[in-house]
Amino acid sequence: MPKIISNSIISSSDNREEAQGLHSYYCLCSEFILVIDIELGQLPRRETDNAVIIENASRMYKLHAIPGEVKIVRRSDEFEKQYRLYCPRCSLLIAYETTPHLKGGPYTYIVQGAINEIQGVPHNDWELELPGKQDRIDQDQGEEDSHDDNNEMRLRMEGNQDAAAKARALLAAAAGES
Repeated sequence: MPKIISNSIISSSDNREEAQGLHSYYCLCSEFILVIDIELGQLPRRETDNAVIIENASRMYKLHAIPGEVKIVRRSDEFEKQYRLYCPRCSLLIAYETTPHLKGGPYTYIVQGAINEIQGVPHNDWELELPGKQDRIDQDQGEEDSHDDNNEMRLRMEGNQDAAAKARALLAAAAGES
C-alpha cells in the first residue's frame, strides 16, 4: 500500500467568547425537549413572567414540543396572545410564542423552570419567585376569584413547584438508599 503524506496545517483562529457546542435540555419527566447553541442561563429573561427569551433570528435550536391551546393573557393594561407548546410525554407547559407558527415570530419564550440540562432532575428555577408575585397575591386577595390567565399561570407554577419538590425528595431518598 502506498504511503500517504499530507502537509496540511490545521489552524483555529476562532476567538468566540461563547462556549462551543450544543446544549441539551429535558422536561421534568426526562423527555428530550431542546437542543440549542447557547446555555439558557446566558439568555435574557422576560420581566413579566421570567421566561427565557430565545431570539429566533440569531439562535440555532430545535424545540421538541407539541402545540396546544391558544390563550389570551392580560398583562397590566394590555393583552397578549400565547401559542403554547407542551411536552409530548407529560403535557407540561414548556414554551410559548406570540405567533401561530414555531419560530414564526421574533422570539420563543421558555417557561421558567420547565426544562433542565440534567435529565430526570428538576431545575432550581422552580423555586425562584416570579417578578411581581407578591403584588399579584395582594391584588388577588382584594378581588373575587377572576379565573383569568394570570391566576391559571400562577396556580400552574405553584403546582409545578410542588412537583419539583417531591421529585427532589424522591431523588434524595433514592441516593440515601444506595
